[in-house]
Amino acid sequence: MSQNLDLKAIEQKAFRSFHQDGLLDIYIGALTLAISLFFAIPESGEREGVYMGFALLGVAIAFAIFQLGKKFITTPRLGQVRFGPERQRRKVTMMWVMGGFVLVTFGVFLYSIYVWKVGLPVPSPLSASLERSLVALIAGLISGASVIVKSYFMEFVRGYYIGFALGFGLFFTILLNSVIPVIAAGALILLPGLVIFVNFLRQHPLPPQEARHGSL
Repeated sequence: MSQNLDLKAIEQKAFRSFHQDGLLDIYIGALTLAISLFFAIPESGEREGVYMGFALLGVAIAFAIFQLGKKFITTPRLGQVRFGPERQRRKVTMMWVMGGFVLVTFGVFLYSIYVWKVGLPVPSPLSASLERSLVALIAGLISGASVIVKSYFMEFVRGYYIGFALGFGLFFTILLNSVIPVIAAGALILLPGLVIFVNFLRQHPLPPQEARHGSL
């Protein structure tokens, strides 16, 4: 019994340590900054394609950095761990939950941009400011909650902070009709991630064999 508990504790520690490289923070922060370009599109629609192109390019670069960083930086330093059945079931549950959250969040995100630009498409008894506040609240709650729920299943404690930062950033961007809050949220997520990443490299140097081959 004691041995099983020890193995479970070791597995949990290994699982959590895999997220201590700061790459996920950098990825979400960069993703937020890239998405902010959608909110920076002028109301006139001038150069809309350019803004969208740079936004999608930023998303692609952020994804590439995350994937390549995990493969060539994190894995050589921490190794690759095969987790037990319970952890695998937790992963499958997370995938289903996050699949639903991603679809809902993406829909709310697109609708938020639409409302942010042109207002609600149907007449409403609510005032314009109250309409915007309601949309901003829903968008902020869903975007923040999706990150927090995923962080719970990943046992990624910093994800709670990231979820709150993202939610508040999106909320105030729509509410104030300003792109600055979401840019600030992206920076507040990205910069700590860079600090954590640098500390990770210092605390986990490459094993001698990997270093001799010049591998990252």
